[in-house]
Amino acid sequence: GNRRKLPSRYRGAMADEPPSRLDRLWELRKTRTATTLLKFTSIFGGLFLVLAGIIGLTGIFQGQIVYFVGSLYAIIFGCTVLIVEVRDKVPMVSAAYQQIDVYLKFMTLQRGKGLYYLGVGLLVLYIGPDGTSSWGLNNVAALLLAIIGVSHTFKLIKESDPVLGPGNDVPLAPGADFSSTRSDWGNMVAAANKPR
Repeated sequence: GNRRKLPSRYRGAMADEPPSRLDRLWELRKTRTATTLLKFTSIFGGLFLVLAGIIGLTGIFQGQIVYFVGSLYAIIFGCTVLIVEVRDKVPMVSAAYQQIDVYLKFMTLQRGKGLYYLGVGLLVLYIGPDGTSSWGLNNVAALLLAIIGVSHTFKLIKESDPVLGPGNDVPLAPGADFSSTRSDWGNMVAAANKPR
């Protein structure tokens, strides 16, 4: 009769119809090409942020102290992005990644890394050159990193699971991968408040 059809991804195993265009597009986000594109754009975003930061250091000669400090932030954050993305490809980077793996474990997970990129991008985005709302190269690089952060945070392209280093023996807290639902949170709170 007048029943509304649900999209095929909600119908479960009983769907006899071929997948819709949206379903096929959603599955493309898991392909090797998509993950390679995400990795490339993340590395490019980190490199661009470092380069923009180095160029932005010249702001000190025009008396732009705030932009100079923002450029230092951009260099440090850009190097952190590169370390997280390159991981174990270069021995020096691998040593730095091990420290991130132990002390900043959230950055080894796609959503944690995405929130970091988004936060850093927004922070550097609002540091204008001469204290006004005008844009400099740092701002463009920060905007790019924020957009990359959104794609990681919302898993628009799904990365493979992280290969964890020496911090792997430190267990993650339940829900630390940001995948738990509200009911899981309620169960954890109830368990924590249970009289012993």
